[in-house]
Amino acid sequence: MGPSIYDLLAQQEISELTVENLNKATQSTAIASKNIDFWSGIITVARALEESRTYAHGLPIPESSTLVTATVGDGASGTLKPTGTEVWQVQTVSLDNCIAFLTDGSGMMPLLLGGDNATISGPLYLTNKVYIGFQNASGSEQTPGIAYHKVSL
Repeated sequence: MGPSIYDLLAQQEISELTVENLNKATQSTAIASKNIDFWSGIITVARALEESRTYAHGLPIPESSTLVTATVGDGASGTLKPTGTEVWQVQTVSLDNCIAFLTDGSGMMPLLLGGDNATISGPLYLTNKVYIGFQNASGSEQTPGIAYHKVSL
């Protein structure tokens, strides 16, 4: 019998576990009857990960909804970025005379928001890998921001 999923994950805390780590631990194991115990462990860990980080039925985590702003100097840019494995569902964006964009820290993808006082419509999801940034060329310091719900911890 080979290592268990618990051996492969090296006793990681659930708060440190990522779906990517869980998937890597399963890559070299075939789905076969001799591996039932191994896959049972994977299903248990995956379910614990889901239950500890999300609200029932994929709803936003209501006690974690908030408004945040970034202070951005003239000629500068700033970002708002989830930490760890959090996923934010953005409800609205306040530009405050800035240009909004999505970034992974190395590139930019403009958000077309439709004018000086526009807001987004529909959900926009942010992670610590792709998050929102603001560029300011207004002539003075600005404080753009977002309203969001956490949908995953």
